[in-house]
Amino acid sequence: MKTTILSIGVFVLTSFTSSIAEAADTVRLCTYNVLKYSVANEDGRVPHFQRILNTIRPNVIVCQEVDAGDIGPRWITDVLTYGSFASSPFIDGEDTDNMLFYDQLLFDLVDQRRFGTDLRDIAEFRLATKRTDGTEQDTIVIYSVHLKASDGGENAAQRGAEMLTLLQNVRSHPYAVIAGDWNIYGTSEPAYRHATASDTLRRFIDPLGSSWRRNIASDARFYTQSTRNALAGCGGGVGGGLDDRFDLIVVSEQLFQRTIVSTYTHFGNDGIPRLNNELDDPENTVVDADMVAALKCASDHLPVYVDVILGDVQASVSDPTSGSWLRPNGTSWLVQSSVPQSPWSITDVRGITVASGHTTTEWTPIDMESIPHGVYGVTVGSQRAVVVR
Repeated sequence: MKTTILSIGVFVLTSFTSSIAEAADTVRLCTYNVLKYSVANEDGRVPHFQRILNTIRPNVIVCQEVDAGDIGPRWITDVLTYGSFASSPFIDGEDTDNMLFYDQLLFDLVDQRRFGTDLRDIAEFRLATKRTDGTEQDTIVIYSVHLKASDGGENAAQRGAEMLTLLQNVRSHPYAVIAGDWNIYGTSEPAYRHATASDTLRRFIDPLGSSWRRNIASDARFYTQSTRNALAGCGGGVGGGLDDRFDLIVVSEQLFQRTIVSTYTHFGNDGIPRLNNELDDPENTVVDADMVAALKCASDHLPVYVDVILGDVQASVSDPTSGSWLRPNGTSWLVQSSVPQSPWSITDVRGITVASGHTTTEWTPIDMESIPHGVYGVTVGSQRAVVVR
């Protein structure tokens, strides 16, 4: 077992990004159906995409419904202005296509593949983190999907077959993501079950769980489509209001241990039930009117993002001003405190305490064998640390 520890002054789960920045790269992944985007079909949408993505500020974006490769230079110049981005080479398949954008300061694009289905290609993008400041290199594989649309048993079966095509070709890299426009109408659909069931070819985890349903007020916070009803121009698209969770990000079991679940966001969805109504009917409480207008015009889908942690770096936890210390010791961690019976706790990225107790000796062992691999906050007395197990 390899354990990496970083000493920090403050540990707050809701600000994990800043807490872990020195120990590993916290990477924001985003999926966005960009509604038949090409320069020829921009329809005034570039400023809207720029406003949206410069607010979200993802490090990696996978786009669906790409109609032409000219999205690459256009977005790098005029949309993703907050970073140093590159795009994947455009591959023109059947129907609309996929495109990857990634921060060149964080990643190298290793390769990409396509898997054909009866309707359109599924894209695979393999990224490697850059080695910086001693950070170990990680590889992440991202699958971008745009499954068959429309309700009904035949369409659901086709979505299931498309997902099976992906899973039959999935790589064995531990860190993998399936993201995109799934077009599913519930968790009982074959496509969702093929990806998330415990007995599937390779299991992926929905960070938000599998209890959500469509078009029901109590689950309104999950919905990503449609942002509008009747809207002239703005790339076309469909109406119908916000009542479906079509856009999802699911992660491999290994990556789930490094997924900051609290960051999973359907950007622009404030959780207010507006079934079959537009994003501002009733008034949106999480983004202002200008952002609502941007989201409605840019696409009929909301972007979805989540933060994951990649890479790790060896770091000392020794702090001469503190009465508590922490060090790895085989399959255990040793904690030390000059104050007898100091409380200690281990907390995962969801804020759940997975172990706790009090120091009993000068060096108290904490057995980590039963705790899954992942990223944890460790508190011993007044000393706090972020640990990658």
